[in-house]
Amino acid sequence: MLLITVTRPDSEKILRNMLHACSRKACAVSVFFTGQGVHSLANQDVLTALAETSEAVACAESWKEFFEHDCPVTSGSQTDHSRLIGEAAQVVSL
Repeated sequence: MLLITVTRPDSEKILRNMLHACSRKACAVSVFFTGQGVHSLANQDVLTALAETSEAVACAESWKEFFEHDCPVTSGSQTDHSRLIGEAAQVVSL
């Protein structure tokens, strides 16, 4: 499984392209959003691309820092991030 960790809000285009490539190649992929990277979840194109992932998790503390409404993906913690890293064969950080 490939884990993509999103920490920057300006990674949306790269993230979408990577998710589409993984989908085309039937590569299992999970995504963890943290810090300002949670802003990517406000982009409908990103949310659509996430439909093909094995798992999408956002750091709950990061989400609460920037938004008041419910998170559109699973809310989690850095413990979830650690678990995903342990499960991943490769990790990419954006």
